[in-house]
Amino acid sequence: MKIIPLVMVCAAMSACAFNPQQAKIAPALKVATTTEGKGVSVALRVLDERDSKSIGNRGSAYGKAAKITTAEDVAAIVHSQIHEGLTNKGFNVVPFDAGAPVTLSVEIRALSYDTSVGFWTGGVEVKSALKASAKRGTLEYDKLYRSDEEKRVAVVPTAAKNEEWINAALTDVLNQMFNDLGLMRHLAGGESVAGT
Repeated sequence: MKIIPLVMVCAAMSACAFNPQQAKIAPALKVATTTEGKGVSVALRVLDERDSKSIGNRGSAYGKAAKITTAEDVAAIVHSQIHEGLTNKGFNVVPFDAGAPVTLSVEIRALSYDTSVGFWTGGVEVKSALKASAKRGTLEYDKLYRSDEEKRVAVVPTAAKNEEWINAALTDVLNQMFNDLGLMRHLAGGESVAGT
């Protein structure tokens, strides 16, 4: 008799997965205020170079379900986060001009959510990637920052949990970029190592 309510609960939770989700993109980058940038002007642009603007699909007990998308301009949100981070580090962020003495072009290469079905648990893989290309005169610095995390889940994640994981992945690559001493030194005009 106790089996019926349990089946109904599982079915109800799986049913949520068939409702399309519009995720709110809100990375939580926090950059400490410093004078590292020395007031150097950086011409910044952010480009959304993802193969698909869809983030992925929600999972269910039967496999992939409804799409996860966002109505927001992901490039604009990332630009705002990077602008604020560079300002906190003491840089002067200006509109992008390819001929500017110092430029930073950031490409959003990935922001995805994928699911898989296992015997007892399901899998959720969330990926994010940014490529930074910085130029100071004739000197260039390029580096790709990646975040790839797989989680095992016993129940279908809620929309709020999906958003949390997607934003955590985006926050991770932004943190990697701002913690890259080579990139920051290159922008500020100090010694830097070559990016990879």
